[in-house]
Amino acid sequence: MPASIDVVFTPDLLPFSDLTGKTVVVTDILRATTTITFAMANGATAITPVLTPEDAFRLAADQPNTLIGGERGGMKVDGFDLGNSPREYTQAVVSDRKIVLTTTNGTRTLQACRAADRVLVGSFLNLRAIVDQLAQVEGELVLACSGRDGGFCTEDTAFAGACVEVLAGTQLTDAAETAKILYQTHRDDLLGMLRNCYHGRHVASIGLGEDLEFCAQMDLVDIVPRLVGGRIIT
Repeated sequence: MPASIDVVFTPDLLPFSDLTGKTVVVTDILRATTTITFAMANGATAITPVLTPEDAFRLAADQPNTLIGGERGGMKVDGFDLGNSPREYTQAVVSDRKIVLTTTNGTRTLQACRAADRVLVGSFLNLRAIVDQLAQVEGELVLACSGRDGGFCTEDTAFAGACVEVLAGTQLTDAAETAKILYQTHRDDLLGMLRNCYHGRHVASIGLGEDLEFCAQMDLVDIVPRLVGGRIIT
């Protein structure tokens, strides 16, 4: 069991946390870490998170059999193979393929956590698999929320709270306690939470409301993607 759990609400707060030697779970429920989790479950061989579309094009050009995915403002970037909807990352599309991914929030958070001892990718889709691994952690645990444009997001914090609730009996920071309370408020209607939260309303407004239903699914897959050497693998 972790010695302690902290929750960092936005990536802008990460510079104030020393991640050295710690285990970090990065979450971006809407939608990057949900998409990453589903893509890896469907057989993608590796996903490389990058900061900009230009980085994505440049990296993919040097890697045969590589798909480019991601978004800006929630919409697929011109010239990309895929957007950031997890529903696009089916087995038929991503199996045995490498992916370069850039998103507004999630890939930025992944990059910001690279100093940690271990970086895992979490979503409601793999919640049980994540907490089963976290129960074996003996050091300090940080749950890093991606937020939206540097701001707080209900859905990411609720996921962090779900992890905190399962890992009972551990020393919690005030942020972790707050995340747990938020999850307990919404756990009986995760889809309602996603439909009503600020980011969820934006996703629905651009015609991707079905993504909310997908992202609200609990324990759909049994994998834990991890960031190793700049690439996400399982």
